Amino acid sequence: MTSSQDISAPRRELFELLEKVGTVDAFFARLADDVRWTLHGRHPLAGQYRSRAEFVPATIGQIRPLLSGGLRFHIKALHGDGPVTVAEMKGIGTALDGIPYDPFYVWVCRFDADGHTIVEVDAYIDSIVVVDILRRLSPR
Repeated sequence: MTSSQDISAPRRELFELLEKVGTVDAFFARLADDVRWTLHGRHPLAGQYRSRAEFVPATIGQIRPLLSGGLRFHIKALHGDGPVTVAEMKGIGTALDGIPYDPFYVWVCRFDADGHTIVEVDAYIDSIVVVDILRRLSPR
């Protein structure tokens, strides 16, 4: 993680789960069952998702099979330790054809009253990278 000034240890540790392929799913397990996740942009994965069960397979679940070795995130910065934390990240993965999969991400995450569970996210991603990998490697 590059920068996380004024972020509590539990909040920082939550986002650090994204930094290793083997713990990414543990991060997504911390989403509320009825999380409202809006993935902004003009790409096939963009849209509004109303639950973790809907969001994960429709987004991460579409990209993971196109990668060798999984997907992890480099946390560039975390901002805010109250009800909202903004995460600036870069994806780290390699597509099945050997081309790097490295989009930028900005997630604006709203937490529940106790600050432990993510209940709403506005997510922004480097759309061209998503479109490119889907165009190259998705089954037709």
